Amino acid sequence: MKFNLRHVLIFLAILLLSVGFGFGFDAVATAVERKNHPRPVELQAEISQNAKEFGIPEAILWATVKTSSNFASNVVSEDGRIGLMQISPDCFSFVCTELLGEDVKDSGLLYDPSTNLRVGSAWLSYLYGRYGVWEHAFLAYVVGTETVDSWLSDPNNLSAQGQLKKIPNKTAASFAKKVEKAASYYSKLYYEV
Repeated sequence: MKFNLRHVLIFLAILLLSVGFGFGFDAVATAVERKNHPRPVELQAEISQNAKEFGIPEAILWATVKTSSNFASNVVSEDGRIGLMQISPDCFSFVCTELLGEDVKDSGLLYDPSTNLRVGSAWLSYLYGRYGVWEHAFLAYVVGTETVDSWLSDPNNLSAQGQLKKIPNKTAASFAKKVEKAASYYSKLYYEV
């Protein structure tokens, strides 16, 4: 076989173009995902502080806020949940009194991003501590601990490992999946080296 410099150069040019295209595509895809999974500057210090204080991975906290409110601090759900982390007034009262040991009665403070993030972080940390599985914590975040406890007490809902294989509430199941997916993106985009 005869050595042909021209063929080698063409092959190398195609190889370099392919590699360059791959890097370019990856950069564009990453930019799109960062746009879809932002970390607003005004929340970065608060998220970081609450993640450390309550032992929650930052990616989980960002994903919960993104999924709950899409970073809108003034949003109120149909069932009365308020703010960035969509906390109900009853949950606010429980967290302040029982988890934080504070005597705060004004649930209007849930519109304050700092208060909402702190209360929501404490609640999420409590739920993870109670269940030890993020999916179960996210489910309880939506439907409450009594409901998740009832699901976990029914053997028909459990896998051999004791995890929920059947989630009776589609809204809660959807929320949990969305948070887990968003957390995966946040982790990959901002926290993996």
